[in-house]
Amino acid sequence: MPTPTDVDIWPLLGVKMTVSDVELSPVDDRTALELGRLAAGGIHGNFLPFSTPWTRGDEVDVARNVFRYHSRMRHEMSPEKWSLEFAARLDHTLIGVQSLFSEHFPTTRSAESGSWLGQAWQGKGIGTLNRIAILTLAFDGLGAQEVTTSAWADNVASNAVTRKLGYEPNGEERLDREGRVTVQKRFRLTREMWESRGPDLRPHVQLDGVEALRAWLALD
Repeated sequence: MPTPTDVDIWPLLGVKMTVSDVELSPVDDRTALELGRLAAGGIHGNFLPFSTPWTRGDEVDVARNVFRYHSRMRHEMSPEKWSLEFAARLDHTLIGVQSLFSEHFPTTRSAESGSWLGQAWQGKGIGTLNRIAILTLAFDGLGAQEVTTSAWADNVASNAVTRKLGYEPNGEERLDREGRVTVQKRFRLTREMWESRGPDLRPHVQLDGVEALRAWLALD
């Protein structure tokens, strides 16, 4: 038998998404270290946009949190529960992360997206491109029936992207955020809503390497 390739061993490594001048590719150990340094350089000010305070601490703490998280996601990944973590690059410069995670996807066909960008690349429309790329993977690549997302009520940027892409409200929840009650808003985008926008209403996404991933996730 031929020697297994990297993609044979870990099919996610073959997946790539390209939209406009942004490319998304899987996070490996080296990239996780680089993402740690990017996050340590700043994602937000005092405002905390995440459900867990992984960006709190000094630069080494933050970088280490990022590396540990991505290592754990790869270690725990299986067809029953997965988080597909992609590094976003603008003109080959690392700028952030876009992810898609799910449990029991072959049955539910439901997944949730998450993301972050380094501060220098926020407010430039890149978050919208990243979200369109991951939605294309979910709906067109993996056969999702819905994709959900959530954000704190005061996360203006994330909620603006969500509204722009046509999600519908999907409830809200009062949660503790660093000792203070804060409303987390939830949103849902169905396949019908996604397809109703039509490819002419969103940038083209070049999607590569999905077939091996589909087979690994038991979707064929």
